[in-house]
Amino acid sequence: MRRRFAELTAFVLAGGASRRMGRPKHELIVEGETLLARTVRRALSVARSVIILGPPERAGGLGFPALPDALPGRGPLGAIYTGLLHTRTEFNLFLACDLPFIQPRFLRYLAAEAIASGADATLAETPGEGLQPLTAIYRRRALPAVRRSLAHGRNKMTSFLPWVSVRVLGWPELVRAGFPNRFFENLNTMAEYERAVRR
Repeated sequence: MRRRFAELTAFVLAGGASRRMGRPKHELIVEGETLLARTVRRALSVARSVIILGPPERAGGLGFPALPDALPGRGPLGAIYTGLLHTRTEFNLFLACDLPFIQPRFLRYLAAEAIASGADATLAETPGEGLQPLTAIYRRRALPAVRRSLAHGRNKMTSFLPWVSVRVLGWPELVRAGFPNRFFENLNTMAEYERAVRR
């Protein structure tokens, strides 16, 4: 049964330049829909509201609000800052739009663990890839740590984690829960996109 969390807002990141891909990733088609529409649909399986983080024109006809970066040029961490600055809920799901294999069941597991633990940041860790900060839930109260990191010129997504409480979903835990590693495969090149379409 589908479960949505009333205390959760979902933010979908769609503001990247897609330089390695050579074309906007959010417009790529997988199984008959754009990556952005696919990600929004999956976010809606767990959250009651979805906001797109990126230029408003990227929301193109989907009917969801879009927020441009409050601090332009600061990458994904700047997008996290923007989302936490505007959210009305304590818990907030952040999803990159280039993760075609993410499944609603994992998002519900992630949300349930975040709310149960009360951690400021809840994210998975996978072999070879490490932490997955763009498939994660951040509490609104993590905003000062994100702001502090950006103020010090630290744009790396994980740079603020030492200043907040963190719940890491380790790989053995995820395997026991039945989640495959490929959930977190993202698309950065046309070759990766073509492989994803074949799957």
